[in-house]
Amino acid sequence: MKKKELMTLNPPEFTPYLKQIAKQDQPVPSDHWGTNKKYKYGRYLRVKEEKGYLIISVFLAQFVRAGAKYPVYVVYIDKRADDFITFETDTGKWRKSMLQNLDWPRYMYDSGTYISRKDEKLVCRYLETITGDYGTLVCYQEGIRERQLAARYKKITDVWDETMKQVPKLPKDWERWLLKKVIPEHYIFYKYKKGGATEGYCTHCGRMVPIHAPRYNKKGICSKCGQEIQFKSVDKSGSIWTESKAAYLIQRCRKGVILRLFEARMILGKGDFKNREICFYETKRIFYDDQFQEDPYYYGDFKNRGARWISGDNYFRRVGLFDYYPLLLHGKVYPRTLYDLGRRELKKTGLIQWIQKNPVLNPRKYLNAWKMIPVLEQILKAGLPKLPEELVKDPEKLVWRDAKGGLAKKLEIDNAKLKRLRKSEGDINVLYWLQQEKKENISLTDELIAWFVKNDILPKDLAFIHDRMSYVQVKNYLVRQNVGTNDSIRQVLITWKDYLSMAKRVKMNVYDEIVYRVSRLYQRHGKLVEYIQKNELSVTAGELEEEFPYINDILPRLQEKYEYSNKTYTILAPRTIKDILEEGQALHHCIDKKKEYFDRINSQESYILFLRKTKQPDQPYYTLEVEPGGVIRQKRTEYDRQKKDIEEASEFLRKWQAVVQKRLTRDDVTLAEKSREIRIESYAEMRKKKVKINGGLFGGQYLADILEADLMEIPDTVREAA
Repeated sequence: MKKKELMTLNPPEFTPYLKQIAKQDQPVPSDHWGTNKKYKYGRYLRVKEEKGYLIISVFLAQFVRAGAKYPVYVVYIDKRADDFITFETDTGKWRKSMLQNLDWPRYMYDSGTYISRKDEKLVCRYLETITGDYGTLVCYQEGIRERQLAARYKKITDVWDETMKQVPKLPKDWERWLLKKVIPEHYIFYKYKKGGATEGYCTHCGRMVPIHAPRYNKKGICSKCGQEIQFKSVDKSGSIWTESKAAYLIQRCRKGVILRLFEARMILGKGDFKNREICFYETKRIFYDDQFQEDPYYYGDFKNRGARWISGDNYFRRVGLFDYYPLLLHGKVYPRTLYDLGRRELKKTGLIQWIQKNPVLNPRKYLNAWKMIPVLEQILKAGLPKLPEELVKDPEKLVWRDAKGGLAKKLEIDNAKLKRLRKSEGDINVLYWLQQEKKENISLTDELIAWFVKNDILPKDLAFIHDRMSYVQVKNYLVRQNVGTNDSIRQVLITWKDYLSMAKRVKMNVYDEIVYRVSRLYQRHGKLVEYIQKNELSVTAGELEEEFPYINDILPRLQEKYEYSNKTYTILAPRTIKDILEEGQALHHCIDKKKEYFDRINSQESYILFLRKTKQPDQPYYTLEVEPGGVIRQKRTEYDRQKKDIEEASEFLRKWQAVVQKRLTRDDVTLAEKSREIRIESYAEMRKKKVKINGGLFGGQYLADILEADLMEIPDTVREAA
């Protein structure tokens, strides 16, 4: 609408008759909560038509009674352009708000709106409606806004619909394949009879098969198709819905390749077991161009306008108990489209070989890893069984430099070392050691490398001592110090590193052999701990900044995403390393004495936050270790303890987790899932190695049990709401 043209029009004026009505309309007390008065008519409308526009002047009772002659708002409706706009007279501003969304005084809650019969007829004629009161104007504006939104959204959805036109049809044997290969739960239904049932109906092969001595819910094998089944009595069994399973279909399309994700299950009605219904629905479509750039879509509700295909990723769709990110859903892949794709579009990806090796997988995750490290295809085809599996799970484990040459050169080793890697079926940790061997131009035996890998020790773990001792010397020292302890070799290494870090802090010469190669490591370590605690020494901020250079960039970004407060509790994010150290010193727990927490912040595996009482925001209360997605790993107060008061704060922490879920970005989701995987693996490793706490409040207990008991996962309700 042209505002200059509208300003040349004359809005209808307030008449003496309306003024008389307004003067006689005395305000009376209102029944509405929060409103102190009401009028019979709190709002007066005058209407006219000029140059094709419907012009509505809106007057308010309080101003009219005070002698005002001019309207508060002037609304212009253009039926030809299917649009409207409002002029606010006291500010001189134009507003696109609908009538009901303009600023009205409180008395309008209980007051009516006056419009003459003559003006109502004018509204009816212009808008072609049955009525012409204030409600009619509101409904007409809502209709305009709805049509405008629909037109705006149509421009977006038309592009999506055009993309969807290239989706191929489903294979003819799609449902049969789902039944035979994807749905794992099958049954043999039988009827009771004297002497026992001798035949039953197998839902997998779809025919009557001989059976012997069946028992209800007993597991067995179909004698015809060899499928694992469960026996069900026809008379006893009710309706059955099998567990939903994922299935992938990869097809050629105009854009390149489309990866389609389905979820399928089998439904058997009570007494109708021969009519198997294969229920499946498609939840995800990812289009790949010739450069394998992703264009993902998901099926969902778009702007409350019904279900359709929507561009983007729905990261918070819950699937199962833990894998509630669709990116991580594993399933079987339909095989009959793969051969032709493997000769053309997928030829250089290695995806076909990966599918052949892994009957249940996530093709999208493989392609994402391959795009990050293209050498993955060569690794897969080179007969290295463990390495591809690790790199698909976490491609960042391999520092990729796009070097020219063969696979050995790309892995930063030589051909001889590649043969050793293949022969030993080595994993990524073996590769790290072979890379270190080439980097230092030294020779390490396969037995030595295997010993380090077995004890979960990598070259980077020995950087603190390797400038003074060879790898063989390091191994021998760790073995000697392990004698007489219940600790793992890895734990001895951690103790050794801890000891040298503390020695450096108290100004000991850590390059003197009598210090760094101390004969009684645990004894010296204990004495240093006592000395540091007695003298209230801790890790210095400067020392941490030097070792973990990214922390000071990470900490300032935590405030917007993780800080939250109510009347009772507040969660604060530290601004600097110094804040974390002061928290540890104030609460006398281990956070200022151990570097592991700072290492996890540096890699964004977890963060440190402070739980405070809202009325005492500067008083340390509880320290939290949280994962990027809001999972709380630890909550500790003075002397590494938990008191009963933390139970009172649990409801607040649950609300905080719900708030954090709404603030997460795509990168946060990726970090959260990676952090969860690391945590699960580390707990499993602790249990495998039977790691116990040496002393203190939890002395003698398994570390994994203590940590898992403290864990505060995201509730299911929060996931579903997200």
